[in-house]
Amino acid sequence: MRPAPVGAVLVVSLALALAVSLVPASAHAFCRTTTTKPPIPYEPSTQGCWTEGTPLAWESGAHVAYSISAGASAQVDLADATRVAQLAFASWNSATCASGTTPDIQFYDGGPVSVDAAANDCGLIQCDPTFHDPQHVIVFDDAHWPHNDPQSTLALTTVTYGVNSGEIYDADMEINTAQHTISPDEPPPAGAYDLQAIMTHEAGHFLGLAHATDTHSIMYSQYQPGAITLTQDDVDGLCTIYPHPAAKAGCACEAAPAGSGTLAMGAWAALGLAVGLRRARRRRGTSG
Repeated sequence: MRPAPVGAVLVVSLALALAVSLVPASAHAFCRTTTTKPPIPYEPSTQGCWTEGTPLAWESGAHVAYSISAGASAQVDLADATRVAQLAFASWNSATCASGTTPDIQFYDGGPVSVDAAANDCGLIQCDPTFHDPQHVIVFDDAHWPHNDPQSTLALTTVTYGVNSGEIYDADMEINTAQHTISPDEPPPAGAYDLQAIMTHEAGHFLGLAHATDTHSIMYSQYQPGAITLTQDDVDGLCTIYPHPAAKAGCACEAAPAGSGTLAMGAWAALGLAVGLRRARRRRGTSG
């Protein structure tokens, strides 16, 4: 682990839910996660994007490795977890922007990480907000879901970032296999939830996207079985945050500043996917 620049880090928690809303789709769907947390509860599909604060983003041109806990899950073995994660992140890696270019960021499989290392990852246990680690882990919580609202939360991504700059330093994903049956098969069997759909949604949180206003978007807050193909609004959000260098000249994009400004102390934020109506919850002593 290396110390964060003098400043603050914040953690965002986003959870994926499992209900389908009848709210009409919005013309502008994608939303950015920002350094200012929205009030709880806050639902973009009915209230619009939360825009206060600095939008989050990884450093331009970043190549970010994710690592799956070697223990994976009793429901999903390491081979299947690895395969599905690769498919989920590939959906974002392979997106083509309107300019014909690719986004200026890539995620890749950094190989498995030991169970102990994953369990003690600073992004997950929030050991010290003045430090951030370069290990971006994916874990399955088989024994216990350590967050509020286990019945409606399928997965949670925790993002660590600079409060002033909005630069993302760390992102870690948890899958709730303690309370839900999760399947690596596409489509999943009856009674099971779609791991690829869950991971594709959570990968969007890795990138700095918040829950979308469009109920058809991959980034909509409620679980959608079979939602593994990015919509145009998902792609537009990705390309807005990470425009290719060749497309930046004259671009009206609104990318978050990377590495600029002075940071303060340290904090976290978390984002995810749920199974029902989102309810207020807290993440290990930090607002979720």
